[in-house]
Amino acid sequence: MDVERVKKEMGLFERILTYVPGYRGYKEKELRRETDILVRRKVSSVLSEARALLNSPLPPSTARRLAYDQDSRFFFENLRAELDRITQRMDKAVAGYAGLFDAVKVREDKLDAVLRHDLSLIEKAESIKTSIADLLTKELGTEDWRGKLAQLRQAVAEFDGLIDDRSRILKGLSEVGS
Repeated sequence: MDVERVKKEMGLFERILTYVPGYRGYKEKELRRETDILVRRKVSSVLSEARALLNSPLPPSTARRLAYDQDSRFFFENLRAELDRITQRMDKAVAGYAGLFDAVKVREDKLDAVLRHDLSLIEKAESIKTSIADLLTKELGTEDWRGKLAQLRQAVAEFDGLIDDRSRILKGLSEVGS
């Protein structure tokens, strides 16, 4: 998702209005706001799909093995909790755009850095979802399964850091009263 794509999808009336003095800047801000909202929704949606995969019922034989393998169960449940936490964090992430009359506004010329970062969030969320699907095909308790589980936990931790990075980027882009 980028601003150019959203611009191309504008209707004829909206495109004509971009030539009206003063309207163009207003519309640019609205497009950036809409793009930011779409990106955050996409990331939350992918993480929710990943979470649903991880929370789907396990085959009975796998569930029994997981019940008896305390270490695997601990790490599996930990992954579920961490995935739930980052999904909630992303769902409630700080917006990359402040409204027209807000005291704190994001400088539009710098918002592209946030959008690039958000693209990395989408890609990382997709990767986590794919890795969860792959984990669920492995035989529980094997070295391969434990290795995939460890990689997933690392990916979730990295994603958590990306959410923190996004907040830092936004703090650096904001200025009061502009």
